[in-house]
Amino acid sequence: MNARRAGFALRVLVSVGLMAFVCARLDWREALAAFGRVRPATLLLCTALALVGYWGRAVRWSALLRQGGVAISDAAAYRLTLVGIFYGLVTPGRVGELGRALHLDLPRVRTLPSVVWDRFADVLLLELLSIPAFVVFGIRSGPLLWVYLAVVALTALVMAALDSPRLIRALARRIPAAGEGLRAWQRGATGMLRSRAFARGLAAGLFFYALNFAGAVVLLDRLAPGHPPALALVFPVIILLGNLPLAFGGLGLREQVSALAFASLGASAAVGPVFSLLWFLVVTVIPALVGLGLAHTPWGRATGSLVDRVPGADSDAVPTGGPVAR
Repeated sequence: MNARRAGFALRVLVSVGLMAFVCARLDWREALAAFGRVRPATLLLCTALALVGYWGRAVRWSALLRQGGVAISDAAAYRLTLVGIFYGLVTPGRVGELGRALHLDLPRVRTLPSVVWDRFADVLLLELLSIPAFVVFGIRSGPLLWVYLAVVALTALVMAALDSPRLIRALARRIPAAGEGLRAWQRGATGMLRSRAFARGLAAGLFFYALNFAGAVVLLDRLAPGHPPALALVFPVIILLGNLPLAFGGLGLREQVSALAFASLGASAAVGPVFSLLWFLVVTVIPALVGLGLAHTPWGRATGSLVDRVPGADSDAVPTGGPVAR
């Protein structure tokens, strides 16, 4: 068994173990009663909100692509974003979302950096949106806070390193085998954090999460009528921890965090895992299946134009040519 298969098997085992732990402690009668209160129309509405919200993520990726020297339509970015959701579903930490760049018929050296920055923008946004939960609930210690702070510190460190032309050049000199790739990154992907494209990408990401959380509130209203309003503050924390590369698609990890969060805020711990699973269904699984369906059709590929790119400058660039093949 190679390392990739071993890692996949380990994540599946972690998910199975966490789900077994959750199920062993679950009040099944209460959980089934909560599930029975959810109507198909509720799931359809939540799914519709999620699919519309993904337009924000598509706009963000389109802006990051243009900053890196690639121009594609927002519609094409939307379709490929859904394709990436499928790849991300079956990979740790959603790194499989990089696969959406493989469906873009342009040089990989120009397209892959935008997906990397897109993932970091998403994590950064979740970290910022998680702050109110720790402040309002007065969480000043404990494993949840330490894990959160570790993730924030690691994110800041890696983003700063990837955005530094000087550091990338130094690494290229010290690691000759990776020199060509590092120099290509330095030319086309540094300076992103200071760009207007990154700021616009964060704003577009807020649109995605606004609709995402609106759907979560609708779902929660059906599952647990009269729930504490403060529960909405933990939504970003649930997503952020669910993205940790520990379990298959975050399955089991999100449910455990949800159960703990619901119980600590005065809601039923039995409702937490049901909420998490249904939210995962409408926000990730159904869009991923749409992306899987698109991946094997002409709609699952896109072309674009290469544009002039200046590191750290505005993303509004002048096209240098028409559609470019791989």
